[in-house]
Amino acid sequence: MKKLIIIIVAVVVWIACVIPFAMGTVKASDGDHDFVVLAVKEDVVKDYNTMPVFEKLADETGLDVYWTFNTSMQYSNNPDPVGINGIDAIYHSGFSNLKLYDYGRRGRIIAIDEYIDSMPNFKKILEDRPDIAEALKSPDGHIYSLPRVEEMGLKAYPNILFINKSWIEKLIDNGQMPSSVKLSKEDLTDGLDLSRDEFKEIIRKFNELDMDGDGSTTNEVPLAFVSGNWQGNESDFIASFGVPENKEHKTIVNDKVVFTIEDENWFRAISEMNEWFREGLIRSTSFTQSQDSFLANGQDGRYGAFYWWEKETVVANPDDYIIVQPLKDDDGNRYVGVSNELEVEKGECVILSSCEDPEGLLGYFDKFFEPDYSAQLNYGSIESGAFLREKVDGKLIPNDDHGEQSADDFRMKNAPYGVVYLTENEWENNVQMESRAVLRLERLELYVKPYSYEGARGIPNLNYTEQELKDLNAYESSLGNNITKWMTNAIIGSSAPTRESWQSFLNENRTAIEQIKAINQKAYDRYLEALKAEESQ
Repeated sequence: MKKLIIIIVAVVVWIACVIPFAMGTVKASDGDHDFVVLAVKEDVVKDYNTMPVFEKLADETGLDVYWTFNTSMQYSNNPDPVGINGIDAIYHSGFSNLKLYDYGRRGRIIAIDEYIDSMPNFKKILEDRPDIAEALKSPDGHIYSLPRVEEMGLKAYPNILFINKSWIEKLIDNGQMPSSVKLSKEDLTDGLDLSRDEFKEIIRKFNELDMDGDGSTTNEVPLAFVSGNWQGNESDFIASFGVPENKEHKTIVNDKVVFTIEDENWFRAISEMNEWFREGLIRSTSFTQSQDSFLANGQDGRYGAFYWWEKETVVANPDDYIIVQPLKDDDGNRYVGVSNELEVEKGECVILSSCEDPEGLLGYFDKFFEPDYSAQLNYGSIESGAFLREKVDGKLIPNDDHGEQSADDFRMKNAPYGVVYLTENEWENNVQMESRAVLRLERLELYVKPYSYEGARGIPNLNYTEQELKDLNAYESSLGNNITKWMTNAIIGSSAPTRESWQSFLNENRTAIEQIKAINQKAYDRYLEALKAEESQ
C-alpha cells in the first residue's frame, strides 16, 4: 500500500509539472499588461522586468511589456514554442531558417516586412543595408524575425593559443627544458614562435612534472579547449595540419564549398590528437565540459596551454600566460581556419500571429535598434555600471571596472543581449568598444589573421529555396551528430583510428555530404551573382 501511495504521488507531481508545460503555459504575470514576451534565459541572468534598460523603454514608449522566461533546457524541450498560450512574442527564439519559414508560411508568426512602416529605425536599416535585408529573407521573400547585428570583425577567428610562460621559465631554471626546444627567457613574449612538435615537447613536460608546485604531478592540464564550442575550440589545432578547419567542418575555399573531414590532413590531425590524448596531453574533459566549466576550471592555475579569445577571461593569473602564434607544421607553415559565425543573426525575435497589436509591439522593438539602447541591451545598462554615466564626445564609454566579478560574469547577469544594431558606424560615432574587444582585435591582427588558410572564407548568410531548406533539414543535423561522434571517439579511443574506419565513416555519410555541399554551392553561387549585380548598379 505504501508503495502504491508513492507511485500515485509521483504521478500527480509529474502531471502538475509536465502537463502544463507541454500544453504551453507561461508563468502568470501580476495584472494586465500591453504585451507579454517570452525570453529564453538562464537563472543567473537578472529578471528583465527589473533591468533599468527595460524600465527606460517603458517610460519612453508608454508600453507595459511583461517578460516571462524559459531556461534554454525548458525551451528546447518544447516542440512547439509558438503554441505557448498568453505570449505575444519570443525573444532569443533561435529559430532556424526552415523553422522561420515554416511558421511564417503557416501564419503562426507574422511577416515583419508587412508592418515595416511601424518601425522607422529598422526600415532605414533595410534601406541602407540591402545586404542585411537580403540575408533576413525567407524563400517567399518575407522577413519573419528581427535580427541581431554586431559587426566587430571578431567572429571569423574565435581562437588564440595561450601558454603558461611561468611554467616554461621553471623548466628553464631547473634545466628541464626538452633538448629539442631552444628557448630562453627573453623569447617568452607574445607571439612565441613554436612548431607543433616543439609545443608538444613542452606540454609533455607540463604533464610529467609538478608544475603548479602542489606536490602532485597528476592535476596539471597540458592543453585545454572546449570541443565544438563557438570559440576556444580545437579547430585551429587541426588547421595546423594544413586544413581550413572550423567547428562545422564546412567552409569555402576559392569559392567552392568543402567539408574538411574529407581532407587527408584532417585525418592526420585526428590521428595525432589521439596520440596526444593517449599520452595525457589532451584530456577527455575537453570533449565533455561546457564553456562555463572550462572557464571555472581555468581559475585554479593548472592550465598549461589553452585556446580562447583572451587569457584574462580564463585564468586568474593572466600575466603568467603569453600568446603562441599558430603552430608551425613540419614545413614551417602556419594555418588557421575561418569560422562560419555570422555577424548578422536571424531568429532573435519573432512576433506571434496571435498578438493583437503587432504594430505597437514592433514599434517597441524598433527602439532596440537605436545606438544607446543597442549598447545597453548588449552590455548592460548605464545604471548597472556597464557604461560611464557621462558620454564623451557623444559616445557611450564602457566601464571596465566591475569590482570582483569578471567582465563576462557582469555581462551575463546584466545584459539581455538579443536584438541590437552595432555596426562600424555605431562604433565610430555612438559607442566605444569594450577595451577587451579592442585588445582581441589587436591580437587577432598580429598573431592570427595573417595565417588564414589561403582562399578560405566562412559561409555567409545564404538564401535557400523551400526545397533546399527541407533537404538541409533532412541531412545536416544527423551528419553533424555523426561527425562529432566519430571524431570524438577517434580522438579519445584507446588506439589510433584506422584509415579504413575513416573511409567507412565517409562512405556511410556520402549522400549527406554531397547533398549539403551541392545545396550550399548553389546558394553561394546565387549569392555571388547577387553581389555582382549589386556592384554593377
